[in-house]
Amino acid sequence: MSSNNKNEEAARDEAVSYVIDPVRAQEKAADDGDAAAPQLQRALDARHLQMLAIASSIGTGLFIGSGQALRTGGPLALVVSFTWLGAVLTTMMQCLCEMATLYPTSGSFVTYASRYIDPAWGFTIGIMYWACWIGAFGTEATAARILVGYWLPPDWSSSPGNAAILITVFNVIMVCIHICPVRVFGEIEFWVSSLKVISIVMFLIVIWVIMAGGGPEGQRHDGEYWVDPGALLNGFKGLSSVFVTAAFSCGGTEVAGIAGGETRQPRIAMPRAVRTLMFRIVFFYVVTILFLTFVVSASDPRLLGGSGGGSVDSSPFVIAISNAGIKVLPDILNVIVLLCVCSVGSVSIYTASRVLCNMSQIGLLGKYWGFEKVDRHGRPMRAILMTAVIAVGLSYLNCTSSAANAFEWFTSLSGIAFLTCWPTIIFANWRWRAGIKAQNINIFGQKYVYEALWRPVYPLFGFISLIFMLGCHIYVSASPITATPSAENFFRSCIGIPLILVLYFGYKATYGTRIVRSHVMNLWEDKISEDDFIDQEHRLDEYYRQTRWKRFLSYVRL
Repeated sequence: MSSNNKNEEAARDEAVSYVIDPVRAQEKAADDGDAAAPQLQRALDARHLQMLAIASSIGTGLFIGSGQALRTGGPLALVVSFTWLGAVLTTMMQCLCEMATLYPTSGSFVTYASRYIDPAWGFTIGIMYWACWIGAFGTEATAARILVGYWLPPDWSSSPGNAAILITVFNVIMVCIHICPVRVFGEIEFWVSSLKVISIVMFLIVIWVIMAGGGPEGQRHDGEYWVDPGALLNGFKGLSSVFVTAAFSCGGTEVAGIAGGETRQPRIAMPRAVRTLMFRIVFFYVVTILFLTFVVSASDPRLLGGSGGGSVDSSPFVIAISNAGIKVLPDILNVIVLLCVCSVGSVSIYTASRVLCNMSQIGLLGKYWGFEKVDRHGRPMRAILMTAVIAVGLSYLNCTSSAANAFEWFTSLSGIAFLTCWPTIIFANWRWRAGIKAQNINIFGQKYVYEALWRPVYPLFGFISLIFMLGCHIYVSASPITATPSAENFFRSCIGIPLILVLYFGYKATYGTRIVRSHVMNLWEDKISEDDFIDQEHRLDEYYRQTRWKRFLSYVRL
């Protein structure tokens, strides 16, 4: 054996010692024996992934939560924060797309963090992200109960027993979706997301007509709400609070990376999904928010945080329509928001179960749980059932006021999780590129390989911005706008930060992991096969031989 081969083999062995933790190292022989075991199936098409990227995060955050942000920060803060976050999430998804097109895995950035940063950090991010979606499921279950209660007598829907009945119906529907093969989930999400898109377009048209004075009341809006009560409320603190709300509203954008592990031709599908991302953020968030600020006053008491109780009545969309004298649309919007809630609930179980499955597959959880096992239909049933049992159990906490406090502590993890995962994606991309350079691997010189725009300035801007927004979250938690500062409120809002430290250093102390060095980084596992790489390159050749009009139509083909 030559000296070069010996050095290469030694480097490879050292990489395994860094990237694969001791649990997996002990079980590697068993892994080799399970090579023929069923795997997650690539049953999703590009259209499923594209719709997940476009509309997976459109839900109560936009339809209802934006009202609270308008109330606390004012119209300027709302528009600036969503525009800024949109630019940040675009570069974050471009960094994720670079890795996901060449290393498509359902673990996505959890796997990348483990292999390119530190296994302990991969474990930490994985647990936080899983808990984030568990909390999101409970939030959506509660929202579904409130939305259905819109059509029911208040005394009936407010009873704890009846509330539990409504939540049970929601839970059964969500679990049944994931007992079916993954393509059923993909089809449901595609059509529900399509309805979300159509609904946003319809409401934008209605709001534009209202702005022009075309409503029954005939009132024209020329930006008077930017003057009174003002464009920016509560100063920098108001802007900081809106950053947090915007992050919650856009949470789930990265789910496309998780779904990429079960998508056909990820080298084609992922870039297409990411290219539509900026359009989605600008059109469905920035333009929508801008229009709303012209027809809804930040001082309206019906907004969430005023007299609004979290129902659809506190939605700025409903307030705008009601102020214009339109009577029917609030009921229609309630149906749309209810479908959005069900969509996010379904995405919650899908995402959390895939993260749990992948963490077990790469050894971060150990194989004795069996979460890595996949049945012949490509479903990680143990991971799905574990996720569903915990998520369903937590969804009932809000049926009583005493348990609701515990639920608030759990759901507070969501914001911290998103604001930690997003910069992790950018940092993992930097480390991955450093590994490619250190190991002299020619990736970006090949045809059709996806590259993020405006490197390195744009990703650096995104990373710094996300750290700044995390700081804003801590600042607002320590000095809230609408409440008296207290240790309980602060730790409830920031409980995720000490939990991250405990998970990271606890795992590091237990398994003795170290930060992965560039020259020994694992750059072969989960890499797209040579045959798939060439096949998708040929398909891209065919795609680019088409006219621009046909290429455009391929984005809207069902």
